[in-house]
Amino acid sequence: MVMVAERLEPLVSTRLRAGLAEEIERQEREDNARGPEPEAVPRGHASAVRPADAELRELLAGWVAEYGVMVGRVVARSVRREDLHLVDDLTQDVWVEAWQYLLRGNHVQRPAGLLAVMARSRVCGHYRSARTRREVATDFQDYERAVDRLASWIGAAA
Repeated sequence: MVMVAERLEPLVSTRLRAGLAEEIERQEREDNARGPEPEAVPRGHASAVRPADAELRELLAGWVAEYGVMVGRVVARSVRREDLHLVDDLTQDVWVEAWQYLLRGNHVQRPAGLLAVMARSRVCGHYRSARTRREVATDFQDYERAVDRLASWIGAAA
């Protein structure tokens, strides 16, 4: 599994940065279209000031540079062998989740631990989701093959 992760490193980091930048820009466009958020905290209060998105973007870019390979490896080790093609998508989901976490104003002392937990959680959530149930096309014109396939599924589930 380590060899697969090593081969994925250059691909994951290049695709990840491009996809992450697109997602961040999309979210910023949506935020700008919505307009200013109502302030729940009185003006002048210390917690009313949200750090600029540019600062958060720099922080996240630093995390991607420092921990990008680690997040890809955690995801690659956590997915099933037949689902290695999902590593890029799940890794990007982790980075989007981290971006949203920072936008909510959370402060992180140990980014490596947070990102590893987010990565494992995202993979578990993927498999927990009903969307990941495998659908296999069956040719019902070929009755014998359909019965054989059904029998193999029942046998594997039993």
